[in-house]
Amino acid sequence: MKLFSPLNNKDRIILFERLELYISAGLSLDKALHIIGQASTKHQRLCLFRIREDVMSGGLLSKSFAKHIGVSKTLSGLIEHGESSGQLLRALTISRAMLEKQGDASRKCASALIYPSIIAVFASLLTIGLVRGVMPQITPMLRSLNIELPLLTRIVMAVSEHLVTYGLYVFVVLCGVTVLFVILYGKIKRFRYISQSLFIRVPIIGYLLYSYSLSLFLQSLGSLVESGMSVPRSYTDTVSTLSLIPFQKVLQHNSPDIHKGVSCGLVLAHVSKRIPAYVPSLLSAGEASGTLGASLIRAASIIDRDMDHSLKRLTSLIEPIMMIGMGCTVGSIALSIMMPIYDISKVLQQ
Repeated sequence: MKLFSPLNNKDRIILFERLELYISAGLSLDKALHIIGQASTKHQRLCLFRIREDVMSGGLLSKSFAKHIGVSKTLSGLIEHGESSGQLLRALTISRAMLEKQGDASRKCASALIYPSIIAVFASLLTIGLVRGVMPQITPMLRSLNIELPLLTRIVMAVSEHLVTYGLYVFVVLCGVTVLFVILYGKIKRFRYISQSLFIRVPIIGYLLYSYSLSLFLQSLGSLVESGMSVPRSYTDTVSTLSLIPFQKVLQHNSPDIHKGVSCGLVLAHVSKRIPAYVPSLLSAGEASGTLGASLIRAASIIDRDMDHSLKRLTSLIEPIMMIGMGCTVGSIALSIMMPIYDISKVLQQ
C-alpha cells in the first residue's frame, strides 16, 4: 500500500541523479538517502524517509522505490538486478537515462502540438464570438430586408440561433462526456483497450502512438539486457509496463516463444506489420554477435529519429490547414452578412 502519492518523472530523475552522485563518492545507501531527504520538499522527505526506513530494515531499494515513488516494474527489476549483482550505481545510471528519454519524448510531443492548439482555441473562440455574439445583433436587420436570403446566410443564422438557444447545454454535455471519458479511460482497462485500438487506426496519430510505445519497449528491454538480466525476464518485465494495451497484448501472446529461446528478432518480425523491417534484422544481427542490448537501444534511437521527423512534418502540415480553416470560417461569416446587403444595394440601384 502506497502511503504517499508517487513522485513525478522529474523528481525521480533528480533522485536517481543524486543517488548516483553520492554513491559514486563512496557514501552508503542509507547515508545518501538521508542527505537527499534533507534537501527535498516535505512530500519528497516523507517518501525518502520511508525508503530509507525500508532499506535500513533489510528491504530492497527496488521494492521500496516501487512502493513509495511509483517506479515501473521495468525500473524496479533493473535496480533489483543491480542490487543483487553489486552494480547498483550502473543500474541507477541506466534507470535515470530511461526516465530522461521518456520525459524527452513527452516534451517533444507536447511542444509539437502547442502552436496548433493555440490556433485551434483562438479560431474556436473567434468563431463562437462571431456566431453567438455578432450574428444575433444582425439577424433582425437581415430578416427585415424582406428578401430571400442566400443559403450561406440562412445556414449561419440557423447555427447562431441554435448556439444562443442550446449553446450552454451543448457545452455542459461536452464537458460531461469529456470527464466521463477520462474517468472510464483511467479506471476500466477494457474501455482503455477499445479506445486505444481506435486511436492507433487514425492515420499519423496511430503511427506516432505505436512508434512511441515501440521505442520505449526497445529502449527498456535493451537497458535491462545490457545490465545483465536474462532476456526472458527482461522481456516479461518490460511488456508488463507498456501503456499501449493492444501492443502489450500482442507481445504477451509471444512471450512463451521468448521463454523457449526463440530469437527476439524472429518474434518481433511476426508481432505486427507496424514494426519496421529493419528492427527484427538489427536484433537478429545483435543476437548473433552477442550485442543484443546495444542493438535494441540502437533500434529505439532510429525509431525516435523517425518519430521526430514525423512530428515536424505533422506540425508543418497542421498549421497551414488550421490557418486556412480559420480564414474560411471567418470569411464565410463575413460573406453571410455582406451578401444580403449587396443584394439589396443591387435592387435599389435598379
